[in-house]
Amino acid sequence: MKQQPFDPGITQSYDGTVRRIVNRDGSFNVRRHGRRLQDFHLYQFFIQLSWPVFFAVVLAAFLGITLAFTGLYFAAGVGGLQGMPAGTPAETFLQGFFFSVQTLTTVGYGSIAPRSIGVNTVASIEAMMGVLGFAFSAGLLYGRFSRPNARILFSTHAIVAPYQGGTSLQLRIANQRANALVDIEATLVLMTVEGTGREARRVYAKLELERPAIFFLPLTWTIVHPIDASSPLSGKSAENLESQAAEIMVLLRGFDDTFSQVVNARFSYRFDEILWGYSFTPAFHHDENGHLVLDRAISVAANFHCGNDLE
Repeated sequence: MKQQPFDPGITQSYDGTVRRIVNRDGSFNVRRHGRRLQDFHLYQFFIQLSWPVFFAVVLAAFLGITLAFTGLYFAAGVGGLQGMPAGTPAETFLQGFFFSVQTLTTVGYGSIAPRSIGVNTVASIEAMMGVLGFAFSAGLLYGRFSRPNARILFSTHAIVAPYQGGTSLQLRIANQRANALVDIEATLVLMTVEGTGREARRVYAKLELERPAIFFLPLTWTIVHPIDASSPLSGKSAENLESQAAEIMVLLRGFDDTFSQVVNARFSYRFDEILWGYSFTPAFHHDENGHLVLDRAISVAANFHCGNDLE
């Protein structure tokens, strides 16, 4: 049987228009078209939102539901609200809005109460939606807080640096959180485009690492791929990588000791995000008390000097 070429699952087809495979936030550069309504998963959608967007959506839903029921109270007749104080139309609307908030949240201060059948019906429906809605929101909050995920800082650039009499491809990572990550494994895959026109296709090659796994990650880890005769990067220059639209994809897997679950992180470096002839600066030092001090903000995000400047 003919051996199939290595494909990590991102297809070998290439039409010359793709920007990158893995975005800087670790997501895949894939847009799905033709999705049906039944394919949409509400819980998954809320779990994957960023925190600012999540709270913005929750606030918008709360205000939208409250305003909708405010309108229903006025449609059912504001006279059905016992204790509604007289005032201008704007003041009456605000009183109805605040009554809707109190009903939805089941606070019920009692200063205004439903009296007619129509208003009681609307208030009952709103109270039920409030109970279900806040139970759903509480479940989402728990799911978001209890969901294990890795917060790994990647160096802004990969570098090609001197290494044991030759050169190597290097990148640096650090754990952004104080939790313990153990049994961390790294996988690097080089993607290049070979051929032209309709014959163009993506070609993938695994990059062998000096140290593919470590036991602990309390400090930083400089991941090193030695560029020797067997390396797919052997003999290549920055111009070669640019002409081949090269991209180096990084996959990290580790065990989160806090959640007792496996977590992962993804990143990638395109050809224009690889610096040649550079070297990483030290990322940590010992203080006067003998403690190791790690400067993650500086030593991982902007952590290289030109190799010519290093002694």
